[in-house]
Amino acid sequence: MNYEDKSNFIRVRALVAGRVQHVGYRYWAWEQAERLGLTGNVENLFDGRVEVVFQGKPENVNEMKERLRKGPPMAIVRQVIFYRERVDEEETCFEPVY
Repeated sequence: MNYEDKSNFIRVRALVAGRVQHVGYRYWAWEQAERLGLTGNVENLFDGRVEVVFQGKPENVNEMKERLRKGPPMAIVRQVIFYRERVDEEETCFEPVY
């Protein structure tokens, strides 16, 4: 169980559109979140977008937002929409959803 104080955490849901499936975006996003110490998940959506939900310290969340706008080398990110969400106190890791 993770007892880290999450009172200053923020949580964001990002919907990423463009050429973001079949280019390693999901694995890349997981790798970036791990490097930044974020928790959450990433999933390919049926409409061709990728959904990334992540939470952590504000400076790390903001850095993740910037990284998502660029994406991995093979991706072409056309649009990213961010939504604020309520922090999940129980979440302890970042994982891809298959």
